[in-house]
Amino acid sequence: MKNLYHLLVLIIGSLFIACSGGEQHTESSPSDIIELELIDSLIVDELSPMTLQDVNLESGKTLMVAKNKNVFLTDLGGEILNEFSLANDGPDGVGGNGAFGYKFLGGDKFVAQGFFTSYFVYDFEGKQVKKVPYNTDQLYRMMLYRNRTTFHPYMDGDQMMMIGEEHNFFSDEEMDPKVLGTKFYEKISSTYRYNLETQENEILESFPSTWEPRANNRYVGSKMAFVALHDSKKFFALLPLQGSQVFFYDLGKEVTLKEEVKLQHPNRPELAPSISPDSNADYSDFPSFSNVLYAGDYCLIQFFSTIPTAKVAELKSLSEQYFTTSEYKEASKQYVKPYFILVKNGKQVGIINELPVNGTVEFLDKNGVIYINDNISPKVERDYNLFYKVKIKE
Repeated sequence: MKNLYHLLVLIIGSLFIACSGGEQHTESSPSDIIELELIDSLIVDELSPMTLQDVNLESGKTLMVAKNKNVFLTDLGGEILNEFSLANDGPDGVGGNGAFGYKFLGGDKFVAQGFFTSYFVYDFEGKQVKKVPYNTDQLYRMMLYRNRTTFHPYMDGDQMMMIGEEHNFFSDEEMDPKVLGTKFYEKISSTYRYNLETQENEILESFPSTWEPRANNRYVGSKMAFVALHDSKKFFALLPLQGSQVFFYDLGKEVTLKEEVKLQHPNRPELAPSISPDSNADYSDFPSFSNVLYAGDYCLIQFFSTIPTAKVAELKSLSEQYFTTSEYKEASKQYVKPYFILVKNGKQVGIINELPVNGTVEFLDKNGVIYINDNISPKVERDYNLFYKVKIKE
């Protein structure tokens, strides 16, 4: 009887384990490999290579700019609804140099960031409805990005607002690390909120007090921070480029820090190396972040692996203009690759090491669709523009 009792216990226990095993949920690890799947593509019948500036799912439109500086409004299938030639000095133009970028404002307008002159607000017919002075007076430095915009317009009630990045709030003397030392991160910022109605400009923090280099009194370089606005227009992400943390803020009357997430990737050191403010080194192989895209439940953070310092020294010995040589191009192909860190609901949920298609990640919509631009350096030449749409495999 005792043996029968033990046998029944073993059977019941085995059944319990088998049944409960079907309900077990394994927590995601920060280093889980996330795979992407191709779900669709967006094709635009235009010869000039284009970049995707913005997507507005509510109005069913996208905003693109071509290499010839023309601006295109398309539907979500890529059909051109309107084309604007705004790179001129006319009454509806942004100036002959074109603009840094274009972004939607609400459901019926878009904003152009002129070359250190003004912000221009347009309706969907390309008519300029408002021109607002730039939010900095002096030009100390210029940052150009091929596949990202640095400003994010949004409506706050009836107020046209904007958050973004601007590197000209401080002169070279005011942001000299030799003078400021590790106080640099307390005193300097490139992050702002700008009221396009009242022209009030609020400089926000770029390096929170809990950011590791600042908290530990370490100087890691003067690279600034990137900003990405959530599609709800109520939150934004702040990403200091040299660290390993991303910060999320509530975008209310007062901008307040909501949470922070520590970031990690097997191909990226946990800490940026400390450097002397007096250092004249012109190269570091620490892979600083290169983009942040924030929409829906996901925040996607990008970095590129780098050419090792020893290899760069070898290339420099060949030529002072080493970055123009074929050897440098070969080294770039060998060492420089994009990697991504994925954050969801306040924690890192995995990493993306491979894209399923050729191209550059350019946009992330609120449904979690990632848009990949295959027009700048396509493997196959074509007479139209192609944007792949990929999604995270759940």
